[in-house]
Amino acid sequence: MGGGAVLKSPTGRFLLRLFFISVVVNYVWEMAQMPLYENMPFSELSSWLICLRASLGDGLIIVAIWATGYLFYRSLDWFRPLTAGNVAILAIVGAVIAAAIEFHALATGRWVYSSLMPMVPLLGIGVSPFVQLLVLPWPLMLLAKR
Repeated sequence: MGGGAVLKSPTGRFLLRLFFISVVVNYVWEMAQMPLYENMPFSELSSWLICLRASLGDGLIIVAIWATGYLFYRSLDWFRPLTAGNVAILAIVGAVIAAAIEFHALATGRWVYSSLMPMVPLLGIGVSPFVQLLVLPWPLMLLAKR
């Protein structure tokens, strides 16, 4: 099956919608949390572009979270209805990915939090990027399914 046929399949269309919706919503989230990072002035085009790049990555991450649930449940709609098992997959995968990204970025100096960033106790990472991958995937999957 060629790439065009995959994109025309119901699953391919769902994944494209999920990616697109995820990028748009995450871009808004990324822009809103700009003050929580050092050297991210809202007035600079470079800050907007950094947020765009981050939201493209966020879109891929949310597709990967969906794919993890699909591999576990072998169901395209594994996230509906919301069950304890679904919540566990969404929370565990989202938390692990978010924490890994933050630990790496902070350790390598990729970004620095401003004094406004609330911190996750015991982990020493920012609340906003951590919560982002806990809160957004499920509603974005629901939106993409509509």
